[in-house]
Amino acid sequence: MGRARLLTLLAAVTCCTASYATDWSALERYQQTISRAEFEGLLAGVYCPSAALTNYLTFGTNSVTVFSSPERTDALFTLRFSSAASSPISHSPWSLKRIALDPGHIGGEWARMEERFFQRGKDRPVQEAVLTLTAARLLKARLEAAGAEVFLTKDNFQPVTDKRPEDFRAQAEQETPLIRFDTFPPLDREAARADAVRKRAEILFYRSSEIAARAKLLNEEIKPDLTICLHVNAVEWDECQSLVDDNRLVVFVHGDYLASELKDDDQKLRLFSKLLDRSHPVEQAVAEAVATAMASATKLPPVEYGPAGGAIHVGDNPYVFARNLAANRLVNGPVVFLEPYYMNNRVVYERIQLGDYEGTRDVNGTPMKSIFREYADSVADGLEKLIVPRGKP
Repeated sequence: MGRARLLTLLAAVTCCTASYATDWSALERYQQTISRAEFEGLLAGVYCPSAALTNYLTFGTNSVTVFSSPERTDALFTLRFSSAASSPISHSPWSLKRIALDPGHIGGEWARMEERFFQRGKDRPVQEAVLTLTAARLLKARLEAAGAEVFLTKDNFQPVTDKRPEDFRAQAEQETPLIRFDTFPPLDREAARADAVRKRAEILFYRSSEIAARAKLLNEEIKPDLTICLHVNAVEWDECQSLVDDNRLVVFVHGDYLASELKDDDQKLRLFSKLLDRSHPVEQAVAEAVATAMASATKLPPVEYGPAGGAIHVGDNPYVFARNLAANRLVNGPVVFLEPYYMNNRVVYERIQLGDYEGTRDVNGTPMKSIFREYADSVADGLEKLIVPRGKP
């Protein structure tokens, strides 16, 4: 992204405590459903533009084998290509009936732990989970009015996971070696490690376990045609917690696996799963439609990523990037991840303080609708043309 951030993306975690078993046999149903040209095109253009995955691949006459290590002595799976030029598997971006909305973060009593909470003086506290859930409820009503069947992964401030930080203490102890604190005096070393273990256990809870629990809910119970992850962005505070002028929008589809991530066989499997189920054409169509509508409504410029930003621009829409986030990697099917607004932008902060309301209110001399309704309405405007109302084929 080329900039510091106040909040680390919860979904940018590359390891998940409840990651899915590496069962490559689940990909057998995709045998001879994709041509080599289509496979290589999606790999180079979306899922691994760095070509890092090729270190683990060997192509045959009409197949490709993926290996666990670059030495290529430990085969994981062989995919046989279709001889047909066109794919027998396709998703229509115009046939969305079941839509899941995933409001980012837990919130409530967990917001400070998640580091998704800030407050200036006696102003209204800002919790990202409050913002995303408010927008999700409004968006759900709009999409249902358009004929979609809409599901929320959560509608309160309780975790979806049944785990709690204390459940991860043993793992956190193992993942927090004493050597990190060897230069500290004995008492400082003891105190610093205890705090680091606490923090690691909390991260395993609210980041890894929570994302995995939501993915399980989506994959096994809701099974939507499309998942929309709602988030709000921010930039790093200075020491005085000053508000900033910068304010941007980004929309993510899944892709851009990094070389460090592809050392993990689970990540290789998820890359193959996403590529072969043809999630990308739907994600791209939805992301471009939503990004266009949101950009028109918010007037926000796109986020700018540098070469090491962990995301690549895909397609022609300047707001749409591919990124390998746990929230879109672990969820089956098309997933679009939204990050409009910087919460500590001056105008955004003032609009958050106003709460939700109908009509418009004056914000620095400009009549503006509720920021929550602007968020929800702009997403709905982008999605409505893609929805097939319930009861229609």
